[in-house]
Amino acid sequence: MRNFRSVLAFAGAAAAIVLGTMLLAGFAAPGIALAMASVGTTAGVDYNVNEAMKIIFEEPLTNSIVEDSELLDIFEQDMDIAVSQTTGGRYIEMAHYFSLPAGVGARRLEGDYIPVPNGPVIKNSQIYLKKIEGVVQMTGDTMRRVKQGEGAFTTWASRHLPDLKTRVDDYLDRMLLGYGAGIRARVNDADPDDADLTIGIDAAFGITALDSAWLQFMEGESIVFGPTADGANLRDSGASYIITDVDPVALTLSLATEPTANVADDDYIFIGDDAGFAGQGGGADRECMGLLGMVDNGDVLATFQGLLRATYRPWRSQVVDGSAAPWSGSVTEDLLTYADDLAYVRATSTITDIVMSRDGARDFWSNLKNDRRMNDPRAYQGGKAGLTMVFGDRDVNLKVARKMPTSLIFMLQRDTFKHWRNTGWEWDDLTGSIWNRVTDATGRKDDFYAVGHLVMQTGCIAPHKSLKITGLTPNA
Repeated sequence: MRNFRSVLAFAGAAAAIVLGTMLLAGFAAPGIALAMASVGTTAGVDYNVNEAMKIIFEEPLTNSIVEDSELLDIFEQDMDIAVSQTTGGRYIEMAHYFSLPAGVGARRLEGDYIPVPNGPVIKNSQIYLKKIEGVVQMTGDTMRRVKQGEGAFTTWASRHLPDLKTRVDDYLDRMLLGYGAGIRARVNDADPDDADLTIGIDAAFGITALDSAWLQFMEGESIVFGPTADGANLRDSGASYIITDVDPVALTLSLATEPTANVADDDYIFIGDDAGFAGQGGGADRECMGLLGMVDNGDVLATFQGLLRATYRPWRSQVVDGSAAPWSGSVTEDLLTYADDLAYVRATSTITDIVMSRDGARDFWSNLKNDRRMNDPRAYQGGKAGLTMVFGDRDVNLKVARKMPTSLIFMLQRDTFKHWRNTGWEWDDLTGSIWNRVTDATGRKDDFYAVGHLVMQTGCIAPHKSLKITGLTPNA
C-alpha cells in the first residue's frame, strides 16, 4: 500500500501531467499509432504501476492538455467556453434561428388588414464527435526494467513522457487552427524525387495564401502525399515517409527516404503512416474542427456543420482584407478598430478575443511605439508587456499562437464557440490491463503497447459574429 501511495504521489506531481497528455498523441492523426520504442511500464504483472496508470488518467490528464496547449487553453480557459459532456451517440444536432418571423407594418385606416407574418427560418446543424486514439509502445526488456519498483517507474515517466507530451501539444495546436481536413501543407518542389532527400513546402493547411507551412510539422513524424484535398488516391497507396529535419529558412522537409517519382508538385501533405492517415475518409473529417473552418465565409469551407454557407448569411463570418489601403498588410489600431466596428454593424457582434501570430503582435507593438512619445525621459526600459485593444467599453487582450500563419488574425465572440467531449481520456483496459502484447503475421513479439481514446469536437453556433483578417505582411 505504501508503494501504491508513492506512485500516486509522483503521478500527481509529474506523471499526471505528461502521462495524461498521451490522450492526444493521435489527436491530429486519429487511428494512427504514435509509438515510442523502448518506452513503457509493466506487462500487467506489477499491480502498483498498472493501477496508478488507471487511476490518474481521468481529470488530471485532461486538464493538463488544456493548460499546455495554446489554442485549447484559449478555447476552454481564456474564453471560458463550457465543455458539454456527452455520452456519445451518432452526432449532436442544434437548431439555429436564422430569420425572425416577419409581421410588422404601418396602417392608415380603421379596419385595415393587419400585417401578414412569414414564418421564421430554423435550420439544424450537426456536429460529429471525433474519436482520437493514441498508442504508446515499448519492448519487453524495457517493461521488465520499469516494473522493478516505483523508482524505475518515475525515472521512465520523467525522461520519456515529456517528449511525448511536446508532440501532443504540437498536434493539438495545429489542428485547432485548421478546418478538419488534416492537411499540413503542400509540396512546393518541381522535382521531389531528385535524390537530395528534401522537398520544398508551402501553403499551410493546403491554403495557397497562408504562410508558416514549416510550423505545421515536427521531426520524427510520418507523412503521406495525395493529389487532392480530400485524401483520395494517396500516392503509392499511402506509403509514408519519416521527417528527419524541418528547415524554417529554406522551407523544406528532410526525409529518411527519397519520395518516389509519383509524388508531384502541389501535392497535399497529410500526417500518416503505412496503416492510416489523418485526412478525410469518405468525405468525412477525421480531425476536429479548427478556427479556419469555423471563422470563414465559405472560401475555405463551403459546408459547415452540415449547412451550406452560401445559403445562410449568419453562417458566413466577416472577412477583412488587411492588404488593402490604408493598412497595406500592417497590423494597426485603425485596422483592428475598423474590424471590430464591421463585426458589430453587420452582426451586432461583441468581439472578446483576438488571436494572431507572434509576428503580428510584434508588428502591432511596433506601430504603437511609432505614434507614442515621452518628453525628456529619465530612464528607459525595453521590451513589451501584454497588448490590449480598447473597443469602447471593452478591453480585449491580444493572444498569440505559435503556429498561426502571419497573414491571419481571428477576432472572436467567445460565447458562440462550443467544445464537446465525453468523460475524458479513457485507456482501453478491457483485458484487465492497459498493456497488450504486440503481434504480427509471424506471431507474438516481446513488445507491449497501450492504446487510449478521447471523443471530442469543437464548433461554432454563430460564425457571422466572428471575423477573420487576411492578407497581412507583418514581417515586411
